[in-house]
Amino acid sequence: MEGSRQTRVSRPHKISESSKLYRWTDHPSLVLHGLNEQRQKGLFCDIILVADDQKVLAHRNLLATCSDYFNSMFTIGMREAHQKEVELVGASYIGLKAVIDFLYNCDLTLDGGNIDYVLETAHLLQIRKVVDFCCEYLEHEVNEDNYLYLQELASIYSLERLGSYIHSFVLQNYGTLSFTNDFLQNISIQKLCQYLMSNQVQHVTEHDLLQSALQWLTQSSERENQAYQVLQHIRFQLIPKSDLLHRVKPAICSLLPKQANCEKLLEEAVHYHNNIAVQPLLQNTRSSLRKGIERLLFVGGEVSEHCLELSDDVCSMNTKMEQWESEAQLPARRSHHCVTVLGNFIFVAGGSFSRDNGGDAASNLLYRYDPRWSQWIKVASMNQRRVDFYLAAVNDKLIAVGGRNENGALSSGESYCPQQDNWTYVSELPRFTYGHAGTTHKECVYISGGHDYQIGPYRKNMLCYDPRADAWEERRPMITARGWHSMCTLEDSIYSIGGSDDNLESMERFDILSVECYSPQCNQWTRVAPLLQPNSESGVAVMDDKIYILGGYSWENTSFARTVQVYDKEKKKWLKGIDLPKAIAGVSACVCTLKTGEERIKKTKTKRHPDRGR
Repeated sequence: MEGSRQTRVSRPHKISESSKLYRWTDHPSLVLHGLNEQRQKGLFCDIILVADDQKVLAHRNLLATCSDYFNSMFTIGMREAHQKEVELVGASYIGLKAVIDFLYNCDLTLDGGNIDYVLETAHLLQIRKVVDFCCEYLEHEVNEDNYLYLQELASIYSLERLGSYIHSFVLQNYGTLSFTNDFLQNISIQKLCQYLMSNQVQHVTEHDLLQSALQWLTQSSERENQAYQVLQHIRFQLIPKSDLLHRVKPAICSLLPKQANCEKLLEEAVHYHNNIAVQPLLQNTRSSLRKGIERLLFVGGEVSEHCLELSDDVCSMNTKMEQWESEAQLPARRSHHCVTVLGNFIFVAGGSFSRDNGGDAASNLLYRYDPRWSQWIKVASMNQRRVDFYLAAVNDKLIAVGGRNENGALSSGESYCPQQDNWTYVSELPRFTYGHAGTTHKECVYISGGHDYQIGPYRKNMLCYDPRADAWEERRPMITARGWHSMCTLEDSIYSIGGSDDNLESMERFDILSVECYSPQCNQWTRVAPLLQPNSESGVAVMDDKIYILGGYSWENTSFARTVQVYDKEKKKWLKGIDLPKAIAGVSACVCTLKTGEERIKKTKTKRHPDRGR
C-alpha cells in the first residue's frame, strides 16, 4: 500500500533568489488595434458622436483617456455623460472623423483640404498632439498667399508656436510682403507696430520701413490719427540728416496732417545729428542698431611679428566661427592706450604712438568710433598726454586717471563731458601712479597697484573714486603687490588679475599669475584660480558672465602672447579661448554691439590709415 502512494515534494521557501521583469511590448498597440476593430464592427461602443448630422462611434474610456474635454464631460456631472448620442457643436464631420481615427490608429493625414477642420476639432476636443501636428504641417506650408489666414487661425486658437513662426516669416520677407495689397489692407496696427519695432526685420533699410509705414497709413483717412503710434517705431536717427531734411520731411508733411504730430520725431532725429559729440547721451531705441550682436573686441597694441610694431587693428571675436574678424582700423596706431564704451560708442584715449613706451610718446587724443556707420571722429583732447593710465565710463562721463607722459608719472585725473565736449580736472590721486589697473563698480572708479617711479616694487594699494563727492578713498590693499595687471567687475565682485612686480633685491621683474577677488560690501580680498600664463599689459573685458584676458607680455620669458584666457566663475577656473591673430601686448579690449549679417558682409577690407595721430 505504501509503495503505491503518490508522494508530493514540499515547496521551498523561495524557488530562486533572482528576479527578472518581463514586458509585453506589443500589448498597448494590440489593445488599441482590438478596440479599433470593435469600433469598426460596432461592438461594445458606448457613445455616438454627431457632427454635421453624421455619426462617429467610439468608446468612452478611450475618449476620456485621450481628451481632457471628454474626461470633463464624463466625470463632472454633465448630462452628456449619460447620453448615448452627443452632438459636438463647433466640430465638423471631416475634422471629427480624422481626430477619432487618430486616437484609435495613431495615423493622421493632413492636407490643404482638411487642415483647418482638423485643427478646429482638435482644439475643441483638447487633443494637444493633433494640434501640434497641425501646427507642424502649417509651418511647412506658410507662403505669401496664405500667411494672413494662417495668422488669423493662430490667433483664434491661441497657437503661440504657429503665431511665432508666421511672425518670423513676415519679418524675413517684410520687404516683399509689406507692399502687397493684402498686407496694406488687412494687417492690424498692432501687428504693424510689432514688425516696425522688431530688431529681426530682414533685408530692408530704415527708408523701406518708413515707406511701408506711410503706405499703410495712407490706405484710409481713419488711419491718419494713428500716425504717431506707427512712426514712433521708425529709427529716424539711423537715416542720414540730408535724407531727413530733403526726402523724409517733405514726404511726411505732404502725406500726413500736421495734427498727427509726427514732425517732433523728425526734430528729435535732426537734433541728434546736429549734436555729434552728445550722441552717446541721446541714445534710445530710435538710434540703436536693429540687427546688432554683442561682440568682444581688441583695439591696437604692440605686435610681435618679425619686428615690433604698433597696431591699428580693431577686431571682434566671432564665437560661432571661432575666429577674429576685422571691424575697423584706428585713425592712428596706438599701444598702452585706454578703451571704454559709452552709449555703444567706443572711445579710444591717449596711449603711445611710438614703440618707446617711456611716456615721451604719450598722446592726449580722444577718438570715438560709431559701429553703426563704421566711422571714427576726433573729439576733445585730454588736458594731459597720458600713457599707462586708466579710463572709465561713469555717469555719462569718461574719467581718465593717472598714467605718465614726457614729464613723468601723473597724479591728475580728468573728466570728459560729451554734453560740452571738453575735459575738466577732477580730484587728484594721493600720489603719482602709472602702470595701475582699474574698473568701475556701482558708479565708482576703483584702481589698484602700479607705482610712481621707474625703479622699485609695485604697490598693493587700492583706491576708490566717488564722482559725486569728487574724492578718493583708500580701500583694503590687495594681497599681492602688482603692476601692468588687469582689473574688471564681474557681477558684484572686483577682480585683480596677473601682472608683474620687481624683485626687491635684484630689481629684476617677474611675472605674477595670481588672481584675487574683492568684495566692495565686505572690503575683503580672497584668492581665486591663477592664470594659465603671464598677462602683463593685456586687454581685459567681461562678456556673457566670463572674464576675457587678451594677449599680454611675459617679463620672465620676454615674449608676447596670442592666448586668450577665459575665467569661468561657475567652474572656478581659467580656460583657453580663441587665439588672437597675432602675439600682442599693450592692447585694450571692450564689449560693444556691432552690425551683423549682410551688413557685415558688405564691409570690405578698408585701406589702412597712415599714422596721423601725433
